[in-house]
This record gives sequence, C-alpha cells and structure tokens, in this order.
Amino acid sequence: MGQDIARPRWKIVNSRKVATVSEVIDILLENRNLDRASFSGDLKELAQHLCIRGMVEGAGLLAKHIAAGDKVVVVADYDCDGITSAAQMAHFFRDIGYHNFEVVIPSRREGYGIPPRAVTDNPDAKLFVALDCGTLDHRPVAQARSMGAQFIVIDHHEVPCNGAGPDHAPATVLINPKHPECGSPFKEFCAAGLTFLFLAALRQAFRKMNTAMSFPRLGGKYLALAATGTVSDLVPLVSGNRILTQSGLRNLNENSFAPLCELVQGAGLTGKTLTAGHIGFYLGPRINAAGRISEGQIAYDLLTAREPAKLAGLAAEIEKLNGERRAQEEKIIEEIGSRLAKKPPKTRTLVLASPGWQPGVVGIAASKVQQNLYFAPVVIFSMDEASGIARGSARSVPGFDIHRALSRCSSLLIRWGGHKAAAGLTIESERIDEFAERLEEIASEYPARIFIPYGKVDLELPLALVGPELLRELQTLEPHGMGNPVPVFGVRGQKVNSVKVFGKEKNHLRLEFANGVEAIWWRGAQSLAAQNGKISSGLVPGQVKDIIFRLAGDSFRNRTVLEIVDLGHFEWEWFD
Repeated sequence: MGQDIARPRWKIVNSRKVATVSEVIDILLENRNLDRASFSGDLKELAQHLCIRGMVEGAGLLAKHIAAGDKVVVVADYDCDGITSAAQMAHFFRDIGYHNFEVVIPSRREGYGIPPRAVTDNPDAKLFVALDCGTLDHRPVAQARSMGAQFIVIDHHEVPCNGAGPDHAPATVLINPKHPECGSPFKEFCAAGLTFLFLAALRQAFRKMNTAMSFPRLGGKYLALAATGTVSDLVPLVSGNRILTQSGLRNLNENSFAPLCELVQGAGLTGKTLTAGHIGFYLGPRINAAGRISEGQIAYDLLTAREPAKLAGLAAEIEKLNGERRAQEEKIIEEIGSRLAKKPPKTRTLVLASPGWQPGVVGIAASKVQQNLYFAPVVIFSMDEASGIARGSARSVPGFDIHRALSRCSSLLIRWGGHKAAAGLTIESERIDEFAERLEEIASEYPARIFIPYGKVDLELPLALVGPELLRELQTLEPHGMGNPVPVFGVRGQKVNSVKVFGKEKNHLRLEFANGVEAIWWRGAQSLAAQNGKISSGLVPGQVKDIIFRLAGDSFRNRTVLEIVDLGHFEWEWFD
C-alpha cells in the first residue's frame, strides 16, 4: 500500500568511506552516472545534438517557407515549456524581420495538444510548426496536410508503438528524440531545449541557402527562455540540458531579458544570484499560472512584449493569477488532507476527484499530495458536472511507469499522454471508480517496496571535511535539478553542543555540534514538535543524534554550515 509520509526512511546510495574532498566529488558524480568531462558547459558542445532525427530536415523546410514568404502558424502548449518555446520562435522571426506568422496558444478548456481552430482558422497557411505537442495529434495534423500545408512537430512526449511501428501523427517532419528511430544518444530534452537546437539548425540552413537575410546570435533571451522551460519541465539537468540551463542562468543573472526581469522582480528576487531552484519555484510557476487559471496567451504576450508599460501590466496580471493559483492549490490540498485523515487509504495508488477543484491546478496538487501526504502514484481529477467529463493529472513514484500504466487503462480513457513520472488524462466522470480499480490492479503487480517512501543520502560525510574547499567543489556541480539533485549527506552519532531558536515565529533552529560545526535547521522547531507531539522541540545539549544534511555557505558569518534535512535516530539502509 502507499504510505503516509510523516518521516521517510533514509537510504545511503554509496557505502564507500571518504577521506578527501576529491573522493566526495567522485562519489557524487558516480551516484548520478556523470563524469567530470560532462561539466565543461561549453555551448559548442550542443552542436552534437543537432543529429536528432528530423532536426536538419525540419530546419531546411522552414527556411524554404520563410524564403518564399509563406504564412507560418506556430502552435504551442500552454505550459511553461510550450510558451517559452513559442516565445523563442517568435523572437527569431521578429529578429530576422519576418512577420508572416501567427502563434496559437490553446486554452486549458481546449486541452493539451493542437486545437482544431489552429488549422481551420488558417486555411492560407503553408506550414504549421507544433511545439511541445503534436506527436499524437493525428486529426489536426492530418487535416492540415489534406489542405496542402506541411507540418513540423517539435515534441518530447512519448511515442507509443502499435506493434508494427510508432503510432504518431502524420507530420511532414517529426522531431522527437524519443522516436524509436532517433539515433541521438540523449533523449531528455524538453520542447524549449529542442526549439533552441532547432533555431541553431535553422541558422545553418539559411547559411547553406546563401540568402541575404541576417539572423540573430542565439544568446541572451534565447538561452534564458530555453533554461526557464528546461528547468520548469523537470527534465534531467544533465548533458545538453545542463549546458542550456547553466548558460541561461548566466544570461538571466545579467538581467538581459526584460520580460523575465519583470517576473524576477515580482517574485522578490531582484539582486539575488538566480539558480535553477529560483526558476523552478518562482519563475516557472508564474508562467504556468496564466494557463492554469486563465489563458496561457497572457504569459506568451509577456515573454514577447517590448514596451515597458505593456510589460509591467502583463507582469502585474501574472502576479495576480499566481496568487489565485496558490489559493486554489491550498484549497485542494487542505480538502484532500481532510479526506485522508477521516478515511486513511489502504491502497498502493490514490485516485481522487471533485467538481470543485480548479482543473488547472490538479497537477500541482497531485505532486504536493504525493510529496507531503501520501506516497503513491496519485491521480487527481477535476469533474465538469455539465459535460460529465473529468480532466486529471497523474504523478508517479520511482519504479512505477505511469505512462505504461495508463496505456493499459486506455480503453477507459478519452485521451491521455505524458511520461514515466507524470501524465495528463481525460475520462468520463462515471468511469473514474472503474479506472481507480484498474490502476490499483496494475500497481498490485509491482514489488511492495516501490510504494514505501525513502530519502536518498549520497554518502556518509566526515564532518572534518566540511569547509570552504568542499563547498567550492560542490558549486561546480550546479545547476541542480532532476537527474542532478543537490547532494545530501549523512553522519551518525553527533553530540549536540548548543541549541538556539530564532526567527520571527521562533520555528528555526541554530545548532552547534561538539566538534564546532554549525548547522541551521529551517522550521526545525516545528518539525521536532510534530514528531514529538508537543510544542517544545525536546532537543537539548548533550544529546547524540544522526544528521541528514546539505552544505551551504553562511555569508553573514563567513562559514560553511550544515543545512539540516532531518535529525534523529535512523535505521540506515543501503540503496539497491
């Protein structure tokens, strides 16, 4: 069965003992299946990824249509990945002085994928380009082709097979690294990264045509947009994704792109050195809020606006929508928490539905429920009582492929698609219970250990190695994200020398251990209170504890400190 996540178990990924900083870095890279050479971060290394199936052919096709002055229609999904992809394409067209194009951003009411109006409203279009969608959009792609238009799909969603071969829409060119015939060794670009690569290939195509057209360098805004989409779409920050994110962050921190600077200001991050975490927790959610609460077009308009007054107005609107998104999210989480408390589930999966839940927020809610309330594959539906249709989002756990599971439930679903870890789906409301039973049956075939929460500790770290040298070396592993998480360390049996409570609400702890190493535990007082069932933390000098921690720099005290993740007495297990 799924598990309540009051406290996870901790598993150590690597059991080797370390005595030097270099050994620590070697183990961290080994744990992530990375090597030191992959951290050079040179933009030139992205050229090797232009071998993705269809990339050169698609770029050549678009170049010919532009040279002929043909109308081009760009269609992009309404999430951060799709919108940052569309913004890159629009900026490129503008920068080369090409204006015979339109961009279509579907509304959430229309759902994921290419909306029919993108084709029917543009009968004069000679070329359609789909970004972050299109792989499975058979009907609109076929309709456009029947009208004499050509179609390029740039996507990264799974390409299902029908037994004889891949079952995808009949695009003129499909650029998707997950196509079984794509020989590219790296499959994990999102649409924003693929769009950046496509524009690089487009520049090369123009060179080969020897046109008089000038084309922009792909720095500044292009890298900033590619990085924002990449981090927000939760793809692994390794290989080409790492290069894009690292370079994009450099441009973001140079404040070179006004639309994202507006979002940075709204998030209260002005003057701070931005990290991948800032994109993931502050910028990406703001861009997503437009499509989830209102219209994704608003975010697209912001990312392509140039006039200061328009930028400020759109940014203010997005701040308002983001506040509504957070309120709706909190409402759903609170209601689900109450449901689970009244009737604790005894299943390996969790399927929940309500007509009162905002459909644009169920995906975030599913993630939060899984992270904070119940460790299981979670599916949350928003039901439309008028149509009898429910739209939902699924989030899975490591080891349970939700895309494969949904393929086995496809006879119950109207439409679905996604990845191993996350998916979107639509179903008739009256079939939700049947779907829940089927999903649970599929989960019952898996080992029970998959549904028990645990946290990963990279290695046991002697506190003698904690210091500026290790912190400097750890910073070379950034940016962190999916596939390259922030290193987590463990140490056993450390004596607490002092405990101080601080913060406006007196909920943070500053600790010192017997060897003089300092630690910060954000919200540590309330964490211990929750564990002990009392307001007092119960933590006093002289106690001996095991510590799970990350490393951070304390700029005010000019020291390297432990950022405590968990503290107590743990049963240490080895990761298998």
